[in-house]
Amino acid sequence: MNATPRFCVLLLCLAGAAPLAAAPPVPTRPVHTAEGDVSGLRQGGIAVFRGVPYAAAPTGELRWRPTQPALQRAGVFAAESFGAVCPQFRRASPQLAGLAMSDDCLNLNIYAPVEAFDGGERLPVMVWIHGGSFRWGAGSWPGGEPFALAHKGLVVVTINYRLDRLGLFAHPALSASMPDEPIANYALMDQLAALRWIQGNIAAFGGDPDRVTIFGQSAGGVSVTTLMAVPSARGLFRGAIAQSGASRIEGDRELRGTRGPYESLEADGLKMAAHFGIANDAAAPAKLRALPVADILAYSAKEIPNSMNPVVDGRLLPDDISRIFRAGRQQPVPFMTGTTSYEASLLGPYPFKLEDLMLGADPAPVRRVYAGLDGRALVNTWFEDFLFRGPARFLAGEMKSVGQPAWLYDFGYVDEGRRGKVPGAAHSDDVAYVFGDLGMRARWRGGEAPPTAEDRRMAAIVTGYWVNFAKHGNPNGPGLPEWPRYDRRTDRLLDLSPEISVHPPVRQEALRFLNERYEAALSAR
Repeated sequence: MNATPRFCVLLLCLAGAAPLAAAPPVPTRPVHTAEGDVSGLRQGGIAVFRGVPYAAAPTGELRWRPTQPALQRAGVFAAESFGAVCPQFRRASPQLAGLAMSDDCLNLNIYAPVEAFDGGERLPVMVWIHGGSFRWGAGSWPGGEPFALAHKGLVVVTINYRLDRLGLFAHPALSASMPDEPIANYALMDQLAALRWIQGNIAAFGGDPDRVTIFGQSAGGVSVTTLMAVPSARGLFRGAIAQSGASRIEGDRELRGTRGPYESLEADGLKMAAHFGIANDAAAPAKLRALPVADILAYSAKEIPNSMNPVVDGRLLPDDISRIFRAGRQQPVPFMTGTTSYEASLLGPYPFKLEDLMLGADPAPVRRVYAGLDGRALVNTWFEDFLFRGPARFLAGEMKSVGQPAWLYDFGYVDEGRRGKVPGAAHSDDVAYVFGDLGMRARWRGGEAPPTAEDRRMAAIVTGYWVNFAKHGNPNGPGLPEWPRYDRRTDRLLDLSPEISVHPPVRQEALRFLNERYEAALSAR
């Protein structure tokens, strides 16, 4: 499931699909939405609507503007094939090679069991936010659609959102030209617009707008925790699942200024503008919006592809995510979060040193805490703990302040065909198990050993937890090992390994060290 280039904090991950029934698809009845009627296909017991626009195309004057409502349509929109995916590097997303790529990409896909679609029943809704470092990926994956999840009695929605510097960008002149509008976090604005569209329209497809769960992996997991911290997202979902949602509890990137270890977004925008010969003056916004998309992507291609996470802009995202959670200002909804056992798969073969990951901080304390590890083992372990395990544990522990439960997991299951040949469950290995479709990796990559009965058993367990959470706000249910709520005092997680167990996280001393770093950072800012 890993994509290239390998070094990115949040790689893309893909939704799963069950094998389709042999019967040919047939059109659905028209469904009324706020923008006009749409029709889809009845396919394998699921009513599927592909490429439904949820917002206007962010082109021309709408580039780097808040997401605008979709245009009204006459007639019936045939939602039978995927819409365009958002501009990105093709080499990082080879599975998307057969799809059109365009600025006009703000569309979503809906998968509803025909029983609910025909009978007017309102089922729980799961909204999948794809990963890809906020640079790659899509909610539309040929051969990778969430049919298996929909067959569990859910309406599943997958969404596209703006990527790369089209989805995260700021420049002082651009900011000055929009004093009354939210700026910078355009990918986040798109996700909010999609959730609002779902609230207003999903009932017509058989979904319950009062039972929406957002879930995502990698950049999608970061999106989930960010949406929990965004005040304007309140009421748009009732549950949240963040899978491998890497973040820095010590502080997020800023819109402007010099605070923290990251270059501000406006400083980054000035550098890009200067590269294209654009001055910081009143003419800059028009010149920036006139840049060809291909030139913007080519500019991004020259840098190390770290994740383009949302930034603290003071308006949409008013503060660091960690500080919002610490203050009890996050959305009070049930929360599931966790990691895989080998998140360091993201680092690939690159010869990174510990100093490369410290962003200017002194590496000596880390070396002391991780005594006994050196070289690649130290780099991998620190990468996993400070960027994945520590943040997941911190955020789960902060849910008690809003009176909501949290569940923490570590996914360590390696399918039997690869067991003993790889260090652990790589970043994104959990996705096929969540979607209940173990054939999707073979369809994309080829050469995969067929899943065994034990692999399928684990998929049934993992999918069961996710489905129960979406339906009931609690992952536990009949036939599943008991998963206790996370509590900092007992500090126990669910280990989804071949032998499922409940125990404290590994490397307790290192996690205590991380907690001390977190407390110092939160107190200092």
